[in-house]
Amino acid sequence: MITDIIIATIGIFLGELYGNIVGGGSLVTQIVLQNILGLDIKTAMALDNAAIIGSGIGMFIAMVRKYKIKWWFFIYVIFQSIGTFFGAYLLIIINETILRIIFITAIILLVIKNLFIKDKKHTEKGFKETPKNIFLLSLSGIFIGFYGGAFVIGDWIIALLILTSGFAFKYHEAIFLLTFTMLFSQPVGAYQYITHGLIDFNFLIPMIIATTIGGIISAIILDKIHSDKLEHFLKYLSVFLVIYLIFGFI
Repeated sequence: MITDIIIATIGIFLGELYGNIVGGGSLVTQIVLQNILGLDIKTAMALDNAAIIGSGIGMFIAMVRKYKIKWWFFIYVIFQSIGTFFGAYLLIIINETILRIIFITAIILLVIKNLFIKDKKHTEKGFKETPKNIFLLSLSGIFIGFYGGAFVIGDWIIALLILTSGFAFKYHEAIFLLTFTMLFSQPVGAYQYITHGLIDFNFLIPMIIATTIGGIISAIILDKIHSDKLEHFLKYLSVFLVIYLIFGFI
């Protein structure tokens, strides 16, 4: 048991760092949880989703001095938390075969995105804080929360894409909003997983600590050591990781 906990903790820590370089860190985490430790897909996804509460805590600690919490953040939090609640419930009740199909499709699309779709330059316009935009943003939060609560792969990328491309958020402001929201929405999903018996606290607590440390490192240090060669290596590595993960389903 102790060895499994250590392996799971290291896996989600590495997944956190991987995800902040190329996106899709849950790909690494799921390989550790499903293929190496042999957890079933629902338990692995629920544990991953619950443990990234720590990532939100870590990144919030690192960013809060530079960015301001605005009043409408709390409106967005409510809507995304609602989405997370129902998304987590879907993960609990969904047929495992259907879940596997969705999961495999998501990781294949993630690799295609990483390898063949170049990241666009992030907008410098900034989000316009009008009542209409705040309302529409909040509605999008329901979808973001629902997808994040139900599935693991690509949720962070999808959320950033919606905020930066759909609502003209500056990149780091979008990250701060999502990070702040995670402090509230992720516990909602975790509560669902816990009440339905998908979470083992012996795993969850050390994994949250690991993602907290990973979140701090990601927000403060990772951009300083980022290199194109490292990014390209990790993108091609993702192909191998996907093949290995899918092979584990066979």
